[in-house]
Amino acid sequence: MKIGMRLEMNPPNKVLNYKNIFTYFILIVPFILLILATPEDWFGVVLIFLILIYIFTQKVFVENINTMVAMLVVFFLKVTISLINNNFFTIYGAGADAIGFFKNASFISQYNTGIDLINTGSELYTNYLALVFNFIGVSKFSGEMLSIFAFVLSVRYLLKIAEKLYGSTYNTPLVYLFGLLPSMLIYTSITMREPYQILFFLMSIYYFIKAIESNKFSFILFIKFIISIFILGMLHNGLLVFTFAILIIYFNKILTTNLRVKNLLIKVILSGIALVLFIGLLNIVGISTQASDAILKGDITSYIDDYRDGGIALDSRAQYGVELNTSNIFTVVLTAPVVFISYMIAPFPWQISSVLDIYAMIENIFRLILLFAAINYLRKNEEIKKTSLYQVMILFILMELLWSLGTVNWGTAVRHHLIGYGLILILAMPVFVKAIIRSIQKFT
Repeated sequence: MKIGMRLEMNPPNKVLNYKNIFTYFILIVPFILLILATPEDWFGVVLIFLILIYIFTQKVFVENINTMVAMLVVFFLKVTISLINNNFFTIYGAGADAIGFFKNASFISQYNTGIDLINTGSELYTNYLALVFNFIGVSKFSGEMLSIFAFVLSVRYLLKIAEKLYGSTYNTPLVYLFGLLPSMLIYTSITMREPYQILFFLMSIYYFIKAIESNKFSFILFIKFIISIFILGMLHNGLLVFTFAILIIYFNKILTTNLRVKNLLIKVILSGIALVLFIGLLNIVGISTQASDAILKGDITSYIDDYRDGGIALDSRAQYGVELNTSNIFTVVLTAPVVFISYMIAPFPWQISSVLDIYAMIENIFRLILLFAAINYLRKNEEIKKTSLYQVMILFILMELLWSLGTVNWGTAVRHHLIGYGLILILAMPVFVKAIIRSIQKFT
């Protein structure tokens, strides 16, 4: 009787095993076909599989089915964009800069001209891609999948910041609004620096918030913060200036909260010493940038002038038409607000001359709506996290202000706005979502 029972139970187990094998086979076939079609893209195809595993193993994604669906929708849209860009036609935004990064990295890798990672800005990113190509072979699709992976990591930190501030209630709309912004969708799916800038910016903010909310100093947390801002600063001179600023704010908070230093003069001196030591560390490592040299020499205005002059030649049609007067500190203070307003709002209606200008204007209007929603949320919020919320708002404004000082046209501004976009989205989400729900209920 027992033997008969065993014989009856075995077939269902075999059927179940066959079903599992068939399911795995169906899942793997698309990846195999992609590799067979373009063997040089093997690493990019493998990355699709690995990123999916990463998404399915992260608590911030899997704890809510709607957030998981949102993440998968955004991810597969980005993969589709990359496949189209590689196999059919060059999408808008993936032209000169993205192609330039790929070609330069390919040349370094193929002709062994030497990889130099002790570098900054575009040169650092180019050499990073070349190093990757040395191991996996030259492949634009693989380079783009690395950008997409950096974006997925960014979303994780975006949601972790939101959870630190007010919980996971708005994770799903955060993923959709962050990932489906057209400029975000494109520029983080191609071989550009933006996905890495966004990643290390959000990492810096996350570890900054953890540090200022902690009652005791954590060396491990400090190292994570320093590494994040270090890499962030190396990716762009403008971001390096932000790195200096957030470092000063960080040390000021540590001195006040953890070390109980109350004297303002002492805090200013110690924060200044920390900044000089950080810049000195860059020089010791061999990473001296125009921004760090300008700060050490006390000639930051000349650096800003040179940077703005370099941007004028990029897109003369889309220039703001306003100048930052760097003659002295007073003229900077007087003209900076005008430059900042142009950076946040332009193009104005009378400056529109193409469809892309219309898109830039719509995106700026949307960002202003988020800014007003964020201000409204801060004004009404009385919770214990209010200090952290204000810090995040200050860091967002600081980031946008620093970008505005060196940006002369709204074409470049579209890309620069992406770095801080996640912060204003987080701050605006509670008020923005409730307003959308009320509007839907009103018309239904």
